[in-house]
Amino acid sequence: MVNPLYKFWLGLRSTVFWVFFLPATLILASLLSLAFFMPLGFRVGIVHVWIGYSLACLRLLCGLKYEIEGLENIPDHGFIVMSKHSSTWETIVIQRFFRPMIWVVKRELTLIPFFGWGLKSMDAIALNRGTGRKAINQLVEESRKSMDDGRILMLFPEGTRVPPGQIKPFKLGGAIVSQQTGYSVLPIAHNAGEYWPRHSWIKWPGTIRVVIGKPIEPAGRKPEAIIEEVGNWILAECERISDREQLKRLGVL
Repeated sequence: MVNPLYKFWLGLRSTVFWVFFLPATLILASLLSLAFFMPLGFRVGIVHVWIGYSLACLRLLCGLKYEIEGLENIPDHGFIVMSKHSSTWETIVIQRFFRPMIWVVKRELTLIPFFGWGLKSMDAIALNRGTGRKAINQLVEESRKSMDDGRILMLFPEGTRVPPGQIKPFKLGGAIVSQQTGYSVLPIAHNAGEYWPRHSWIKWPGTIRVVIGKPIEPAGRKPEAIIEEVGNWILAECERISDREQLKRLGVL
């Protein structure tokens, strides 16, 4: 079991993190929203200032770091990033390794003050998921145009944060985009949900591990086969790099 005093200390550190993180996020999101007419490179620069600041806060205030392997697998251009989704951490940090990214999001997220405005300023592809085939057609066409223009598509195929050790089916949308556009999929696994769990106030100190896999090519394959390979690789890598058992022994999970 975690010592109650130690847990209190971690909770206090996490509170201080939010005190520094939230105002800076609101300020930079506002600046990003106002910069919607500026060149893309300028807007990307604002996002990367926020990422660097956030990582510094996590490292200095929460003792939370990360390490990454597989950077050599990143193609020179034109691909779709599909990442494991288990934490808020990856929504902040994954953008650090790819530029310029364009996100696929639920339309409701663009309605959130500051955060949603920032997504709009970065040209996020906002889908109304209740429209079925229409949403898929929109996803394919907007994704194709964005990637043809040099953007890197980013989506979470699980659709929502899934706690470590649990499994949720991977959605076909990104695989359909890959199959119809010919752009490869770059899978990403990580164990961020073990250190910054969903709905957890505490960010547990430690080192998050991130793995970038080799590109998965869509040529001659159906979307179901593409997403199956993506899902199998991500889940297997998440198990390989998991610190879940160690954290359970410490009483964290």
